[in-house]
Amino acid sequence: MELKVNKMFGCFTKRLLPLALFLFFTSGISFLCAQETEVLFQFRDAEGDSNSYISTVNEQVFLNGVLTHKAEIINRISSTVIDVQNDGAQINASYMTTENTVMAGFGNKLSWGDENFSSFIRSKNGMIDIDDKTLYPTVRNVPVFPDYPVKKGEGWQAEGREVHDLRSLSHTPDLTIIPFKANYVYKGDITKDGTLFNIIEVSYSFNFRNDVEEILNGNELLSSSGYSKQTLYWDNHRGILDHYDEEFQIKVQDVRRNTYVFQGSANAIVTEYKSLNDDDNVRRLQKSVDDLQLENVLIKKGDKGLTISLENIQFEPDSSVLLAEEKLKLEKIAAILKNFSNDLLITGHCADRGTQAAQQRISEERADAVANYLEKIGVRDEYHIFTQGKGASEPVAPNVTEEGRRKNRRVEIIIMD
Repeated sequence: MELKVNKMFGCFTKRLLPLALFLFFTSGISFLCAQETEVLFQFRDAEGDSNSYISTVNEQVFLNGVLTHKAEIINRISSTVIDVQNDGAQINASYMTTENTVMAGFGNKLSWGDENFSSFIRSKNGMIDIDDKTLYPTVRNVPVFPDYPVKKGEGWQAEGREVHDLRSLSHTPDLTIIPFKANYVYKGDITKDGTLFNIIEVSYSFNFRNDVEEILNGNELLSSSGYSKQTLYWDNHRGILDHYDEEFQIKVQDVRRNTYVFQGSANAIVTEYKSLNDDDNVRRLQKSVDDLQLENVLIKKGDKGLTISLENIQFEPDSSVLLAEEKLKLEKIAAILKNFSNDLLITGHCADRGTQAAQQRISEERADAVANYLEKIGVRDEYHIFTQGKGASEPVAPNVTEEGRRKNRRVEIIIMD
């Protein structure tokens, strides 16, 4: 039973990530009528639009009525509109989920977590076309807008679907897809810090019960149910969702009558960014680095974004404590990083010396040290800077010479797509 409990926890600690995705993917909402008494809500995607979205989930997990643990889950979603046609926009999206309980002071930063990708077409009103074998996004067709202007206080309904990965419990290769009907109400407007937001409340519940035949054939999933209550804050001038709040609960029961409950709250905010991962920006940023007379700093394109590689970065012996000259180098690089809003991923690497466990540990600690210092000097807050350690698994030079080991002993700052 312990194994099944852990697998179930793994499934549902990620479920809110795609929900945040569909709230965030809005790229245009416009007013109709001079008096602004009605609003036409629409998705207005343009080719090349890129955004990232950070949601923070605070969740409690219960097994048979007993609280097993609490979790803080960070979901990062990034998207790019790659094509726009009359029938909708083609969108590529990447998803990262991490669970981290240490984010205070100079503790560990947010570790880069599990990654997933999907591609789909979304119409102007929010309906999406995607393969049912694709897990993400797990909440589909939320929000869906009517094709007419909406008055304050007016509501509408639209069909949606939740996709649950219960394969470890159901012993089948298929995802569990549950339909629901969402209720929407345009509540009114609010001005905050000089910005006008339209407030939309969304609520829905779902209830799934497995077929008797499926259970007799060995499927151990009995039922799944839950609800979501959301408040969306739309910025019409930018045509984007600024932030949202949510309360949720998911309840899963197996054939042995074990009941798993996941409940909590979530909030999120969107960040618009421009991809820098091209040859022109490599040359431009390398010139900036050279003008600052920074040694052993190279700019290159990477899989996740434009990468600033700090080769031979110096720490106190056998530690992750930055030397004073390296802090000065980071302060100069900070002036470059503050010109962009993109999230940052700090990756630590080391030379092939010692055990793999020691290599992994020191690479993680050194990535944390750089991330902590960048946060301290105001480059990013803790929710927009992530870390990972690669040990000696990705060398850029042979480890047989001191020159090669120097190049491999590096920290990379990735300006993320």
